[in-house]
Amino acid sequence: MKDKSVKKARSYSLRELASLSGADISTVSRALNHDPRISTERGESIRKLAEKVGYRPRPLRSKLTKSVGILISTTGSQDVPKEDFLRRIAWIAQRILGEMGLHVNIENISRTTENGMFLPELVRQNRVDGVILAGYFSQALVDNIRRTDIPIAAINDSSERLGISCVRSNPAPAIRQLITTLAAKGHEQFAFLNTDLNYPTVRSRHDTFVETLKGLGIDHEKRFDITGLSDGIDGGVDGVRKLMKHGALPSTILCCNDWMALGAIQELQRNGIKIPDDVSIAGHDNLQFCEELEPTLTSIHRDEMEIVRKAVELVMAQIENGDRTAKDILIDGKVVWRESVGIAPGRLVKKSISMVS
Repeated sequence: MKDKSVKKARSYSLRELASLSGADISTVSRALNHDPRISTERGESIRKLAEKVGYRPRPLRSKLTKSVGILISTTGSQDVPKEDFLRRIAWIAQRILGEMGLHVNIENISRTTENGMFLPELVRQNRVDGVILAGYFSQALVDNIRRTDIPIAAINDSSERLGISCVRSNPAPAIRQLITTLAAKGHEQFAFLNTDLNYPTVRSRHDTFVETLKGLGIDHEKRFDITGLSDGIDGGVDGVRKLMKHGALPSTILCCNDWMALGAIQELQRNGIKIPDDVSIAGHDNLQFCEELEPTLTSIHRDEMEIVRKAVELVMAQIENGDRTAKDILIDGKVVWRESVGIAPGRLVKKSISMVS
């Protein structure tokens, strides 16, 4: 495991910041608070210097703010699966923290704005007692936050990558159960439609898929292992089209998430392939629409309420005892069986596969 220790940044006082900027304390204070009496150019210069040295204003009171920040990573694109997931995480966090009598402050952070000096406003202005990261953040940003010594935890990431405590879903037991059960029903060819393996949760799903096939003595056919797809409906459509180029389909297709599974189902049905008679298909996340599809979609349930609850507990424990030891908490997923999987047809689907344009 890599050494993820980060040196705690020196805490600059307002007086020192004033000295560095060549301005008096009152001018610096006004610039930091966007006082209109300070020129735009001068104000921006002082604020950039404050950001560069990691200056944080000391709270006017010694007691806690009784607020927790939720930092959400955004891509700037219309990414429905990610937006849907992050929206649910924010809502759950508000509910759990509200029940504890705590306030929630949410800050969206675009990956395009992250840089070596960036520090979220919630942290820089001491508006929260701790922060929870939701989404995929750069190592540089996380290190910047850690240097402030604020309690912090991340959702769906790993302590090895970030050096902080993380809570994420553990799909391994459910994926093993899914593949093992389908193998017992005669399935011998399995495909996996995946997204970006750089994401810890995606990597975990893929690794478990490969390891389970190996353990069962089933060939891991590279032509059926497709990665780098988009994580929405289009990704599922593209994945099925890539499989069809081989002239035959496997009897089972596993998808990284339910949106991809929806796209895969649509493309299979457009080409006259019956589910589950010809091909069994399963998704991940167990979203509400799984029950509304025809056929209904088998999926791996991810307990998002428990994931967020554990992240909150990690941050609250750090607030109370100051222990920043990084750890990983894994929440096991479970298979929700529905109509989209069945007994294997006993062969590769060799129907005429001329894709519908």
